[in-house]
Amino acid sequence: MNDDGLYTIGEVARLTGLPVPTIRFYSDEGLVPPVGRSPGGYRLYDDAALCRLELVRTLRDLGVDLATVARVLADAQSLADVADRQVMALETQIQTLRIRQAVLRYVATHGADAAGIARVNRLARLTAEQRRQMVADLMGEATRGLGMEPGFAAYLRSMLPDLPDDPTAEQIEAWLELAHLVSDPSFRESVRRAFERHAADRSSGAEQGDPESWRQVERAVVDLAGGAMAGGMSPTSVPAQAIVEELVAAFAAAHGREDDAEFRIWLVERVRIGADPQVSRYWRLLALINDWPPKFDPVPAARWFLTALQAAAGI
Repeated sequence: MNDDGLYTIGEVARLTGLPVPTIRFYSDEGLVPPVGRSPGGYRLYDDAALCRLELVRTLRDLGVDLATVARVLADAQSLADVADRQVMALETQIQTLRIRQAVLRYVATHGADAAGIARVNRLARLTAEQRRQMVADLMGEATRGLGMEPGFAAYLRSMLPDLPDDPTAEQIEAWLELAHLVSDPSFRESVRRAFERHAADRSSGAEQGDPESWRQVERAVVDLAGGAMAGGMSPTSVPAQAIVEELVAAFAAAHGREDDAEFRIWLVERVRIGADPQVSRYWRLLALINDWPPKFDPVPAARWFLTALQAAAGI
């Protein structure tokens, strides 16, 4: 600092930590002009210029362009307005980066050729309506021509993805996996079979009783079969057969059916369809996408019961 309380550009660089070329560039752009010149022609700056330079550096660190910085310094635009606009721009950039991260992570995990990565990238950038329509098309295909119960449309609507406006990378990855699952012919066939069974049981009267009694017996499967599985019991063991008998009786009562050979064959097919790991995976992905609370997965217990039921029936 000289006797007039002014700083040379070298002193400003030392005080602020900014390189001399950067300070000179800001000066040349008119953002932080010098307040004078030394007898030797060197630029001189005062304390106000140092404060101005610090503001320029801060705004640049926050990604604000030079033209906007100039308007702020000229009092033509408020800091609050700049901050608001910058937040919106950053939110867009962050979402773009999340999509890129999800696409790259999905490709790294699942592998993909040139066509595959292009498809994944397209799926990641679908609009909310396009995502929902993609799954709705599957549901329409799976139920086409079937006599479904009146309330089934509401159930189908609950199966549609609804990503939030600001999804996490994990939610985007879940959508990518769900989109591939929905496109899998084997999954589409399994969903169609499940709906065909539902429609056939409804028209034939095989599925009697009421939804609450069905839910109760399904919870019994989780409790009894799940408990046996957790305890290490083999589904083909003698003790497992006692659990089978108890659950079959509960299913027969819940569906208003006689426990006979025909009912057991029907039950085996029904449990097999309901215990599809792909369908279970669909619901877990959908819960993550839609930000639903995590739910207990009943499929492992159902598959244990299926094995035990088949062993008991000799199927």
